[in-house]
Amino acid sequence: MQFVSRAEELETALMELVKEDNRRELSARVEQLEQQLAELHQILADKREQEAAMVQVLMRVEQEQKITEEARIAAEQDAAAQKYAAYILQEKYEKAIASLAQMEKRAVMAESMLEASEQYESGQVKASASPSSKAESPRNAPGRKIGLLSFGLGWRDRNKVCQSKSMFMTLCSEEKQSV
Repeated sequence: MQFVSRAEELETALMELVKEDNRRELSARVEQLEQQLAELHQILADKREQEAAMVQVLMRVEQEQKITEEARIAAEQDAAAQKYAAYILQEKYEKAIASLAQMEKRAVMAESMLEASEQYESGQVKASASPSSKAESPRNAPGRKIGLLSFGLGWRDRNKVCQSKSMFMTLCSEEKQSV
């Protein structure tokens, strides 16, 4: 019986040792799992941080794209406005050139009419002049030929003088009335 009780004691001790060994293994395993869990929590936190940073970057990129698109639209509108302004200026230029050509035609016509009237007047003067003056050709006559430009400038200057005189007279009469 002693052997049986001794065997039971040994068996119990062995069971205790096995339990103790299992506890150590389990404890080591729990520590290992807790460490892995902490690492996973850190990895998850890092991933969330990266995700938040990516969202910020994407939002900035989207905002920059929006600004770029608005700038492109504004540039296209400006280009269209400038193109339209250039078109309008071209039309005005063409009208001015056409008007200038018309004015040149009128100037040539007026000059030729002036020459014709000068020739007519010189012909009238020749008809009433003495026979000695008839011997002179119209080209050799000391009569002056007035170009359209000088004629127009002279007329303008005479008009300015007349306008200046009339303005002076008006001012003088106003001063006399006010005194």
